[in-house]
Amino acid sequence: MNILHDLAWVLPLRSPEATQLALAFSWLGYTSFIMFFVAIGYWTSSKTIFLRLLVLVAANALVNALIKDIFQDPRPPLELRLDGMVGNSYGLPSGHAQLAVVLWIGLALEVRKVWAWMVFTLIALGVMFSRLYLGVHDLEDVLAGAALGSVSLLVSQAPSVQNWVQSHSITRQSLGVAGISGIALAAWPGVAPDYIPMLAAWLIAALWSLEADERYVGFAPPTLWWKKVLAALIGAACLYLEQKALKLAGAAWAITPMLWALVAGITSGVLVSLVVPWLLSKARLASMCPPPDRGQEH
Repeated sequence: MNILHDLAWVLPLRSPEATQLALAFSWLGYTSFIMFFVAIGYWTSSKTIFLRLLVLVAANALVNALIKDIFQDPRPPLELRLDGMVGNSYGLPSGHAQLAVVLWIGLALEVRKVWAWMVFTLIALGVMFSRLYLGVHDLEDVLAGAALGSVSLLVSQAPSVQNWVQSHSITRQSLGVAGISGIALAAWPGVAPDYIPMLAAWLIAALWSLEADERYVGFAPPTLWWKKVLAALIGAACLYLEQKALKLAGAAWAITPMLWALVAGITSGVLVSLVVPWLLSKARLASMCPPPDRGQEH
């Protein structure tokens, strides 16, 4: 048996209860969950940490999708699959595994607590194993995704990389995101997934919205637990309604998918990084950092 490609060993492990658990872990790696998780963390925990995680998620999503379409490695046979959400996408490398390392191990690196390492490592391993259990990736796919995610984390933690990012203005950072995304889309083998321009637009909008927030709003995540809960609920409701509105508008307006992805990304970036923080500050559900004195700027 070729352990890297043969999933016969998974079949005896399956049961109705284990399948439900695997589907739950797998859901933690889909865009819908990651979008809400990063946004809620931004509003309730740390703007800086979760913006960094958004950058890592967006970069790894682009790299993962591009490698998949270059190598076009097929997924395991259809009869083995228990997750119907993968569609016709390719298998190598596993996006769930790559983003699980980036999101959960990256969060553990940010928190730097023993409990965080234990809990977040368990979640990352659960997400990765769920892809094997559900028959949508083989071991080679998962190992390759985990390796790519680990490399990206190591690179992002390098002091030289962090200093390079901090030394560039938001304008240059935005141009860098737009340039890299544009080159990737132009050179894409076939049709790129629409979440690539969406994430790039979200990231650029988030950078500028954060700048506007710090200049004019001064939002900081709340410290009291009950305020965190209310902030999460209000923010999640706003994001949910915005996503529903975007789907309705997208169905009603004759706009190309790529252009609509840009519109959706910009809207979501502004909502998460400026509109919701402003609402929470007005509702007195957030700590407040005084905006900088514009008279002192040079």
